[in-house]
Amino acid sequence: MDYNKEIEDANYGKEVCSIGEDGFIDYSPKSFKKVVGAERMTYDEYLDVQIRSFGKIKSGFANCFYNTAMGFKGRIERITKNNRICFKAIYFEGMYPDGEMFEGKEDHVWMAVNGFENLCIGDCVSFWAEVYRYVKTGNGKIIDFGLRNPEGIKKIESYELPTDDDLISQAISIMLCDTCFYNAQCNREFCIRNPKDMRQLKKDIKRVLTTNHDTEEKYHEKN
Repeated sequence: MDYNKEIEDANYGKEVCSIGEDGFIDYSPKSFKKVVGAERMTYDEYLDVQIRSFGKIKSGFANCFYNTAMGFKGRIERITKNNRICFKAIYFEGMYPDGEMFEGKEDHVWMAVNGFENLCIGDCVSFWAEVYRYVKTGNGKIIDFGLRNPEGIKKIESYELPTDDDLISQAISIMLCDTCFYNAQCNREFCIRNPKDMRQLKKDIKRVLTTNHDTEEKYHEKN
């Protein structure tokens, strides 16, 4: 049985976004028409390109696109002569429909310079922007997510940007809350588990994650 084909047959032409382990496919014809650069694509090609985009997109921005983006922060890394600006990283916050918050980052994000003209390389800013989909070309076509039409641009201090360590700690806390055996009794505001045990558990998980990350970095440097 071809499970993916069954999903496609069931959702083809409908206002549906199918999410799986490999990624997601947005079947919505309305959403298809809003993808920048997809004007000459057929609907079937649009679906095929989304499949080829699995694992190659800015999934954090995708999360913001299909939920509610609350804001973005970043440090300016480059400003080009053709009115483009690159952020070393964009940190984002968002909210799911049930009110639960999420956060994360995307590295090396390019945007149009509009709105950032008075800023310099190294400046840190906070802002809100529209998350949109566009066709990215290079090594084949993919449909990726970007930011445009920034609003409320404000210069901030560098310490206001979260660090990778902050993001890892936040992710560990969320994971522990979601899998905790006291989940049904907890209000997610005040942890009812032993504080000492929780601190040690978070420290152990963080050590494993950091070790795995360092191992992957060394592997990529050699290859």
